[in-house]
Amino acid sequence: MLNRAQTIRAGNAPHFQRAIFWLAGWVILMASGWGGASCRGQEARPDVAPPANWVVPIAYDPRVKLDSVDPSQEMRWIIKDRQINAQNNETFNHEVRQVLTPSGVNNGSHISVDYDPSYELLTFHWVRIWRGTNSFNRLDPDKIQVNQRGLDAGELLFSAEKTALLLLEDIRMGDIVDYAYSVQGGNPVFAGRFSDEVEMQSSHPIERLTTRLLWPPARRLYVQNHGTDIKYRAVRKGDLTEFTWNLVKVPGLKNEPPLPIWYQPFPRVQLSEFQKWSDVNQLALDLFTNTAPLSPELTRKINEWKRWPAGEERVLAALRFVQDEVRYLGIETGASGYKPAAPSTVFDRRFGDCKDKSFLLVTILRALGIEAWPTLVNTRLRQTVLELHPSAEVFDHAIAQVNLDGQSYWLDATANYQRGPLAVRSWPNYGYGLVVRPKTTALTAIAPGPALPRTTVTQYIRLGGLNQESELKVVTVAEGRDAEQLRAEFATTTRDEIERWHLNYHARFYPDIEQTAPLIYTDDEQQNQVEVDEFYGVRKIWSHLPDETFFHCRIYPANVEIAMSPPAISLRTMPLGVWYPEHQIFRAEVFVPKLAVIRPDDQTIENPAFYFHRAVTIAQGKLFLEYEYRALADVVLPEAVPTYVRQLDSAAELMGYTISSD
Repeated sequence: MLNRAQTIRAGNAPHFQRAIFWLAGWVILMASGWGGASCRGQEARPDVAPPANWVVPIAYDPRVKLDSVDPSQEMRWIIKDRQINAQNNETFNHEVRQVLTPSGVNNGSHISVDYDPSYELLTFHWVRIWRGTNSFNRLDPDKIQVNQRGLDAGELLFSAEKTALLLLEDIRMGDIVDYAYSVQGGNPVFAGRFSDEVEMQSSHPIERLTTRLLWPPARRLYVQNHGTDIKYRAVRKGDLTEFTWNLVKVPGLKNEPPLPIWYQPFPRVQLSEFQKWSDVNQLALDLFTNTAPLSPELTRKINEWKRWPAGEERVLAALRFVQDEVRYLGIETGASGYKPAAPSTVFDRRFGDCKDKSFLLVTILRALGIEAWPTLVNTRLRQTVLELHPSAEVFDHAIAQVNLDGQSYWLDATANYQRGPLAVRSWPNYGYGLVVRPKTTALTAIAPGPALPRTTVTQYIRLGGLNQESELKVVTVAEGRDAEQLRAEFATTTRDEIERWHLNYHARFYPDIEQTAPLIYTDDEQQNQVEVDEFYGVRKIWSHLPDETFFHCRIYPANVEIAMSPPAISLRTMPLGVWYPEHQIFRAEVFVPKLAVIRPDDQTIENPAFYFHRAVTIAQGKLFLEYEYRALADVVLPEAVPTYVRQLDSAAELMGYTISSD
């Protein structure tokens, strides 16, 4: 249940998994805060000291008998306690867990904390191992390893964060790991504004889950529940107000994949010091501001583009340059994790993350006389971002809104291999975004891209006699997003590798297959359409079982069948996520020898979430097959899943077509 946001003079605060404000990807901070002075420098190691006086630790009592647990559970979480002092900008974390299985020992025998020493101080308070009622101190400062996280090769993000790692020795099944640490400081880019979340449930059971916040009453905080009606308890403590959430015996919540990308199953409480989206926009405006003059090199490039006719051609030229010539690479160090680099810097060094590249594109387009604005989106929450209270930690990606001839285009400067005019460009279903421009007061709806994805696979088959080789030509035509993905495959993979992969793919259906000619790759960039032609010979396409007197061969609409894979969990309490938009077409044109037996057919299956059609016809000695699948929605509600699965099963029975001999 989603509760109406409350406005109070003293509020709440913790963390869960959250999107970080206009970062290039998802970042999970082990501890966070707002504002604050710079810390002791990049090489600072963690301290070892008792907790601050304001902390009220929850002691683990080994004499309390614990409930029995599911034998498949590798770890038992006994205490998860998080305490925040907003006035001191400090967060205390205390966790107690029991390792129950060999895998639990493997996964629970180390303590790892990520922090950014450029603005955060990490202090360990204790690390104890409980074996029965006996405790053993395992906090040895000399054994704490501090590693630079460095470049994430998968995300291409260079982070200034470090990881403090403590490997625990002599951990046995049944041992209880009891540890606590604090992090002080926060990124000054937030200008002292506070945003966070309170965790209310996890995937594993928790005996005691608590959050405590000390808040200055003079500051206003907004609290909004998501998926829970549990309220906080507020008590005045001196010159601060103490807010607490104290939960006991919290059951684990098991996911039911696949879920819609925007669905968040875990209940949580959102906290924000921002009253309105205009407040968040003002912070964004301050970050997306460049007062330095453009470099001579960038100015010369812009002057080159001014030779193009005004309008779309200039947009496409600038977009192609930023997408293809400025590589994606993020340097997430301190404020640079949130504030884009100067456009001239990004242009000169030829790399940047989403906010860097988007700001460069916007700057270039404005210089070319085209209206453009940075726009912050959440690639996962999509339309459900409307349910959130305004916060500086809502967004995880930056794009550009470009207004041209009365039409808005939402262009991603990090998207490679896009081609064609704006009318055939695609972008994800962002739902809503914050357009960073003066006077923005609300989120803006982002219409779906004009070009929807579609892939059509056509097989031209000339069936030979029972002991003759058959000919197979496969033509794949990809449009929209599918064309971009196929274009990327051919740009980043050798032709030999692609041909080998495709041959083995078809061999799953035709074991005696061999390639007879090199594949042909054709790219119609103007229409954003890619075509791939493949040529094969198939020996022994006809087969029969030992007790059969007739032969048969089978045609497989693999691309349609893959798109219609049924979910593993059909009896659900959570909505089912469907890959959307998706449009797959399979066609086969088969030259049929006289010995074949053909049965025409035409069937359609329709569901609120998908459309399926199969047609079988014969004309002029040829068999024509057509299969089509279109996703109509990205979600199936739990109560509708059984019907959805039954109709998928009905479609599965129609997949493939068998040609039989007399």
